[in-house]
Amino acid sequence: MEEKISLTFTEEHKYQLDFFPPLFWREFAEGYGGLPWIEISDERTAIVAANYSYLLDLLVQARLYRLSRLPSGSRPQ
Repeated sequence: MEEKISLTFTEEHKYQLDFFPPLFWREFAEGYGGLPWIEISDERTAIVAANYSYLLDLLVQARLYRLSRLPSGSRPQ
């Protein structure tokens, strides 16, 4: 399964990110302390970013995490 991040909006107009597959992103979620996570489990890994700055930080950190987990030969240049 390919690693993905889904962006939706909460009723409070905040950014909600759901990470798929949840087990792949679990270590990232446990290590990211900038915001509290909605859920970190085998079924779901999700967080709400209150503003655009947190959204960007989450996406940058998630990209770096994903790249660090790729085999050396498959990393983009």
